[in-house]
Amino acid sequence: MIRSRLLRSVLIVLLVAGAGLIATPGASYAAPYDGQNPETSGCASTATTPRSASIYVGSVKVGVVQLRYSTACRTVWGRTIAYYSSKGLTQVYRNSDGAYQSCLPFTWVASLGGYSCYTPMLNDAGVTSYATGWAWTSGNTNVGSASTGSYLL
Repeated sequence: MIRSRLLRSVLIVLLVAGAGLIATPGASYAAPYDGQNPETSGCASTATTPRSASIYVGSVKVGVVQLRYSTACRTVWGRTIAYYSSKGLTQVYRNSDGAYQSCLPFTWVASLGGYSCYTPMLNDAGVTSYATGWAWTSGNTNVGSASTGSYLL
């Protein structure tokens, strides 16, 4: 009788622990996409821009930083568009573990109307992330930066 109660208790603990492992999507869901290119992976085909922030130097808007999100891959990446200079930097950060990705150099993208680069991706399934971008003024004399708000889906 004691032995059967003990066995039943062990089974319940194992079932509960196993259910917890199965039910938590967490960081492992999209982790295979960490560090991958959103364009070549196909994830950019379902991209949205849930957060963005303008970059200023004084009263001059020198660019914009965007947090891009793939609804299919559940990943994020950062993209900065600089209006006056090809000098810039973009980083995307995952709040839960401090992981980040960066990109440079910037190249001219006519469809965006500026110089741009985008970072490799980070998993964003059940965690929050944000992007920070830096852009310089004409002549690369002054730099401005901005960060998007965090995003959770």
